[in-house]
Formats: sequence, structure tokens, C-alpha cells
Amino acid sequence: MKQPNIKPYGEKAVLIEWSPSIDNETLTHVLQAKQLVLETFPEQVLETVPAYSSLAVFLNKAVQQDAFIEQLAEKLKNTAKAEPAISRVLQIPVCYDPKFALDIEKVAKKNNLTVAEVIELHTQPQYKVYFLGFLPGFPYLGGLDGRLKTPRRENPREKIETGSVAIAGSQTGIYTASSPGGWNIIGKCPLRFFSIEKKPPALLKFGDFIKFVSISKDEYRKIEVEVNVDIYKIGEEAKND
Repeated sequence: MKQPNIKPYGEKAVLIEWSPSIDNETLTHVLQAKQLVLETFPEQVLETVPAYSSLAVFLNKAVQQDAFIEQLAEKLKNTAKAEPAISRVLQIPVCYDPKFALDIEKVAKKNNLTVAEVIELHTQPQYKVYFLGFLPGFPYLGGLDGRLKTPRRENPREKIETGSVAIAGSQTGIYTASSPGGWNIIGKCPLRFFSIEKKPPALLKFGDFIKFVSISKDEYRKIEVEVNVDIYKIGEEAKND
């Protein structure tokens, strides 16, 4: 395992940091470290919070921070290279109809594309979930085609509907709850990405891959009904990182 820097993070937490980058290799190291921490220190650790190139580890009150850092550093040093992680690839349906895609024409014009080309480019990649944040279950995704790069809106909207799929700069994401926001809306998904009634409450998780699938308005309404009565089955396959 690539050796990271480990340092105190407040009084009862530790931060494990790799060289700042957004790539699959670094994310694999973060995933491996998270698994090692949870398996090796189950009684000492309250929670782990991963990000692009770091892992925050929150400790129980009785744990001595300095001693934990020393133990963790030794474990990471002596850990052999792990096998590539197996991630889920989830198929996320998106309706790119103008009713939902409020800014898709702007994105197309900004990048000298047709609307059809925007949809084609947006649905081609497998996007990796680097971490969740901003809103509960909101995925920060890597893998947007550079030809779709579009600045945030100059005037953010006061309300963006749940399920809106959007682009800001070189990232794409999904609004998992109704919220103000300045991202460019290019479609909408009928799935529920966060529910306190579910275990786990977030549909997506750190390290997942997602593939956007274009659907019609009729398909959107059909899936919306199936989601509401809890019978919709999301498409899924396995992927070796």
C-alpha cells in the first residue's frame, strides 16, 4: 500500500493523507486503508470519512491519539498490496427532456455541441463516486468528458428539484435533495438517493461506479411510480478497479 501521511485531526480524530489528486489509484489506497482501519480497530474507531485523497478516522473517547497513530502507521507499513477492489456499477436512469433539462441547450451552445451530442457524451462514461457530501448522499463523480466542461451559472437558482442531474466545471452530479444551487441542470433522475428509512440511507457509496442511461418522459413516469411503491430494481454489475 502506498504510504500516506498520518497526523492528528482535532483531539479525537486522525487524518490519513495521500498526495492530493483525483484518480483511481489514490482512491484505491483510500478504500484499502478504510477497510484496514475498520477491520483492525473495530473497538477504537467510531467512524471513517473518506474523500478524494484522504481518510478521516474518528476515535472513541478512551483511545490515546498518539498511540493510535503509531499503531496505524505500523499496520499500514506492513500491509501487503491488496487485490483490486470490486466495485458496483449502477445504471442510473436520466430523462434529458427539455422539461427537466433546464440548462442543456446552454451547455450545448457553450461547448459547440448539439443537445443530442451532450446526451451522448454524458451517458458514455462510467463515473466513479469519489465521496458523498454537500447534500445527504450527493455524489462527487469523476470521469466527465472534457467536452462538457461548463462553468457554474452566474445566478444560482433558489431551488433545484430532487433528482436533478447537473454539470459544474469539470464535474457532474445529482441533487439528492431539493436545494439552492448553481450547477447547470441537464436532466432528472426518478430514483431516491437518500432515505432515513433505508439501511444504508444513501443509495450510492464511496467507490461505486455509475452509468447514466437516457430514458424518455414515459419511462421516467413509470420508474417514478415503481420507486414510490418500492418495486424498482436498479441495474447493477460488478467491476474490478
